Amino acid sequence: MRRLGLLLLSFLVIGLLFQLTVPLFETPDEIWHVGLAAHLAQGGGLPVQRPGESTPWRQEGSQPPLYYALLAALTRTLHLPLEGLDQIRIVNRHPAPGDASLLDNKNMALHGSWERFPWRGMVLTLHLWRLFSLILGVIALVAIYGAIRTMIPDRPRWALGATALVAWNPMFPFIMGAVNNDVMINTLSAIVLWLLASLWRKGPSRARLILLGLALGIAALSKLSGLTLWLFALGVLLTLWNRHRRSAWGLLQALAVVYGLASLVSGWWFVRNFMLYGDPTGLNVMLEIFGRRSPPRSLTELLSEIRGFLWSFWAVWGWFNIVADPPVYVFLEVWGTLSALGAILAAIEAWRQPRRELQALWAGAVGYTGLVFLGLLRWTSLTSASQGRLLFPAIGPIAWMLWMGWEYWIRRWTRREPSEWIWAPAVVWLVIAWVAPVRYIWPTYAGPSPWAELPKGARVVDAVLGDHLRLVAYLPGAATTGQRLPLTLFWECLQPTQRPWSAFLHPVFTPRVRDVQQVDRHPGRGLFSTTDCQPGFRFMDPYWIPIGPRNEVPAILRLHIGLWDTDTGWMAPVRDSQGRSIDHLILEAGKIRGRVWLSPTHPLDVRVGPARLIGVDRPAEVRPGETFTVTLYWEVEAPSGEDWRVFVHIGDPDRPPLLQHDGPAALGDFPAPWWEPGDRFTDPHPLKIPTDFPPGVYALRAGLYRPDGWRAEVVGPKGERPPHRAVELGVLRVVDPSWVIISPKP
Repeated sequence: MRRLGLLLLSFLVIGLLFQLTVPLFETPDEIWHVGLAAHLAQGGGLPVQRPGESTPWRQEGSQPPLYYALLAALTRTLHLPLEGLDQIRIVNRHPAPGDASLLDNKNMALHGSWERFPWRGMVLTLHLWRLFSLILGVIALVAIYGAIRTMIPDRPRWALGATALVAWNPMFPFIMGAVNNDVMINTLSAIVLWLLASLWRKGPSRARLILLGLALGIAALSKLSGLTLWLFALGVLLTLWNRHRRSAWGLLQALAVVYGLASLVSGWWFVRNFMLYGDPTGLNVMLEIFGRRSPPRSLTELLSEIRGFLWSFWAVWGWFNIVADPPVYVFLEVWGTLSALGAILAAIEAWRQPRRELQALWAGAVGYTGLVFLGLLRWTSLTSASQGRLLFPAIGPIAWMLWMGWEYWIRRWTRREPSEWIWAPAVVWLVIAWVAPVRYIWPTYAGPSPWAELPKGARVVDAVLGDHLRLVAYLPGAATTGQRLPLTLFWECLQPTQRPWSAFLHPVFTPRVRDVQQVDRHPGRGLFSTTDCQPGFRFMDPYWIPIGPRNEVPAILRLHIGLWDTDTGWMAPVRDSQGRSIDHLILEAGKIRGRVWLSPTHPLDVRVGPARLIGVDRPAEVRPGETFTVTLYWEVEAPSGEDWRVFVHIGDPDRPPLLQHDGPAALGDFPAPWWEPGDRFTDPHPLKIPTDFPPGVYALRAGLYRPDGWRAEVVGPKGERPPHRAVELGVLRVVDPSWVIISPKP
């Protein structure tokens, strides 16, 4: 018992560590479970579900009420505060549950100073609710140990090992320390299995049957999946009566006691559902609110989700969007596969032995796990719920079978009774469970990072948005197509807002930039509520902009940036440092990198300042009134360091140009300050021939110049240096518009 006590203590400490590092509302569905529990604690009564109606509990209002009623009773008994839930329950308007690839926006709620320790008010109440759940987790572990020990009393290592695999499963303390009715059904499943084990080993008695009936009724009032226990218990009772060859009348009496009590405890709930919704389970309304799969998934499609399902049984936290390092899943899949295969072989081996208790334990473990899995499979086919945590009602039998599978291989490899090495996988999970809150959970939900000095390369903006926040500067980034471009904004709080504002970063599309996703989220990686923006607080705000494949590279990404109220659509006005209004705050957010294959019609090889002009596309002749394009092909050879502009001139180099097109490269989409060695890009220059332009042959030339007019030096392929610092592109013939070419008829 000393080992069991230490095991329970380790679970409790790990659970408390999760509770400290996981912010409120950041476990699956907790934000809605809390809404229902608070509603009952405030005396609101059982809700009536109406699809399309916005409520703080959403689909959870269709859940059986026992867990929430216990929280309400605890709250009233201890006189826990209930005021202020709406002030701390600030919903993230841009959540991304289920997407582990994102670096931000993984939260379902916004967080602020109100959650810091020491906890007060409603925050304290919610943490005490979580502590109540964690205590239920300890009870579940005791029941799992008791069930296995009852069935096989002479093998204490089996009971302790299976319980360790449950307690040190990094997902178990995460879920069992949350406000969620899963906690109740997980605990009651373990208790019912313990009661059934006692019935099997010690035989039926009135007291045991009464306890079983009460437990089954309570399970049905905890979650609808508790009805799976009714079916499993029926199978156990029928098998038990057949084993002892008792009378059919005795069996009917036992079933009447068990299921009569279970129905007496929980039947009112199903009658209420039928009267309200026409469905005793209430699933029809729950699915309408939660959302159905459209169309429902086939078995083949569900099997494609098996990897995520297995991972989330052990180590996927948050809202199914926080994952561990890859080696964790390599270990999981290797050990899990070996243990599952070993469990199959161990079950076959046990079936060949005369020991009935062991056979019964295998049959029960496989049978109950199968029933839970089939129920989950049915539920998953109707709605998006492929999460391994929903298999936790059978976590005890699953852990025992995996322990037996691993022990099977240890016995095969060592040719003797398993040594202490059999504990190796459980210890690995213990380490992961200890590490997970610090390595994976805490960094995900860490608040905005303060800044004191701007980093090198930051560009000063100094714009005030809505008189509440100042955008001091930003740090641009770079990415290739298919990646996410990093961008960091540097904010300073001037005063808190009345409502939580969101930031928007919308791409400015150009001929080169055509495939960039906009980003809308709350500041501080989606975690920060501007209602908690204390004057003088400066924080960094990183973003990652998705860059699609249909962009012409290289190019500069420009973003329209601002703040807005997502509930009303109101956009915060922007002023510059002088107090002048700005219609659109546009930032050169970064560079879209990439190399392209260039094939100009007329190849060249001329060095112009930091770049090389490697070719040109130009027409041979044009007519007055026509618009044509001269496209230059550049390759950058050295860092620019200057704001170079491109000129394309027509006419005598010793006189002012007759026609010209000057400006930043690539029509402004790739200005010279962003040039890097190795960049290759096209540079179109549209020109229009005036209608009164005299026909003739004109020289065409191009080059680079600075805003002060100084031209970049030009070096030809043989080292020649033109005095006018311009590259000769050939001649352009302007044809008299009266010339008409008539083709003979065939």
